[in-house]
Amino acid sequence: MLEFSKGTNILIGQMGAGKSSVMDAISFALFGKYPALQHRHLTMQDIITNRPVQMQEAQVRLEFNIGTDTYEVTRAISIDGVAKATLEKNGTYVQSQPQRVNEEIERILKIDYDLFVRAIYAEQNRLTYFLELSPSERKKEIDELLGLDLFANAQDSATTLVNRINDMVKDETNAAKGFDLEKLKQA
Repeated sequence: MLEFSKGTNILIGQMGAGKSSVMDAISFALFGKYPALQHRHLTMQDIITNRPVQMQEAQVRLEFNIGTDTYEVTRAISIDGVAKATLEKNGTYVQSQPQRVNEEIERILKIDYDLFVRAIYAEQNRLTYFLELSPSERKKEIDELLGLDLFANAQDSATTLVNRINDMVKDETNAAKGFDLEKLKQA
């Protein structure tokens, strides 16, 4: 069992000591996935112990507090790929379908997996990569990290739409100039 206290907690150790595994376990408990699994560097079967003996199931349990409420999420995967999840609040069942547990976790924490990975979980060597970027590349990465790129894309789309509408109005105005209203009234 590993217990974090309030404030900043730092995991220190040599390469291969298991620091990343702790973050992987937290991510997996909360969202049923973690970056190495999502990027297909590992499969579900890879995270089930196979030495010295092949195990049939792997399980992780995470307890966390929000205000006065204590939540416990448990996830298990079996060698045949079946995933299970349960979520309890103050010892009372909340949900047991993996996707519904994910949705409930997102609602409780007010973050989704993507934000968790971007803002909280830093893969090993990812920070060094970030620091070595040029200022413009770093700005682009920060914009993506914070989701600001979505606003820039929306602004670009809105500008394109406004320009198209203005062009259509101009075309209609030019077309209307060619009409002789007096002749149209007499017809």
